[in-house]
Amino acid sequence: MCAKRYQNLADAARVALPEHWDWRQEITHSAPVFLTGGILQAQRFAVDLKAAIVWQPNVQKRCLDSEAGTWLQHHYPLLNAQLRQFCLKHQIDSALQWQESAMYQGLKPQESAEQLEQQVPRLIGYGKGLTPDGDDYLLGYLAALRPWHLPPDVEAHRNRLQQSIEQNLPRTTDISQHYLRRAVQGHFSQPVCDLLRQLSTHTPLKTFIACTENVMQFGATSGADCLAGLLHGLRTLNTYS
Repeated sequence: MCAKRYQNLADAARVALPEHWDWRQEITHSAPVFLTGGILQAQRFAVDLKAAIVWQPNVQKRCLDSEAGTWLQHHYPLLNAQLRQFCLKHQIDSALQWQESAMYQGLKPQESAEQLEQQVPRLIGYGKGLTPDGDDYLLGYLAALRPWHLPPDVEAHRNRLQQSIEQNLPRTTDISQHYLRRAVQGHFSQPVCDLLRQLSTHTPLKTFIACTENVMQFGATSGADCLAGLLHGLRTLNTYS
């Protein structure tokens, strides 16, 4: 179920609920939930989804040409600055050391694409939460590469990375496995897709900042880790643009 304060997720149902009703109190920990014929059926409640509006990501692929590369390089410093400010303001405590600040301890993903591939077995499931920090980082990295018709070298790198992620999924939580599988398929949440659309164009500063903030709002550290991974993906793209 998707709360009102969140935008559309990769897989979620947004429904109108009776006041003060909490579905979590209506289901036991091990009780099954089925989706059959458009009806989400639990032991003590059912939700009719047949008339629901289905949101789909709409990130059009484009060539990674010099113009696109210029915009990526233009937006990168702003993204990086927003991430730093957000982490300091909200005292983000990620298990990943993707900032230069001494307040971060732990695994530091390497800069090169090839070294990142070698890091996948260590990143999958690394950190805390329902979607561990390393998984969110990899999701953001995949998102950065998604909107582009990539040069052969980068395309081969992405394919190897995705294969490694799929092979190592048993290392992490069920929820995180699901979101990483969807990321490999190119399906991300609406805030991530909205930000991706702004990266290669001239965007009003206010709009760009709002899109970045929406990504970072998710979870305790998930949004910040995702944006850090996206920045790593932009560094890979900038190498070839």
